[in-house]
Amino acid sequence: PGSGSDAASLSTRAVVDGDHYVLNGSKAFISGGGRSDLYVVMARTGGDGPGGITCIAVEKDTPGLDFGAQEKKMGWNSQPTSAVIFEDCRVP
Repeated sequence: PGSGSDAASLSTRAVVDGDHYVLNGSKAFISGGGRSDLYVVMARTGGDGPGGITCIAVEKDTPGLDFGAQEKKMGWNSQPTSAVIFEDCRVP
């Protein structure tokens, strides 16, 4: 939330803890949120700007991965959409 189309200003963070990344933050208005088997997440692992971003794959049953309520949209209701929330979500 708050980044809009400026991917370099994202705020979801991932820190290395042993052999895992630990993700904290959220993503807003995500197509397939709560219904997909795999989420490809861009998270901040370094400093500001595009150089500090890493792409991480998170499986749907990973502890610490949660979802907001399904969005109520005027149109295009065939695509489920929700927030995706990471709270100490550990990814190998």
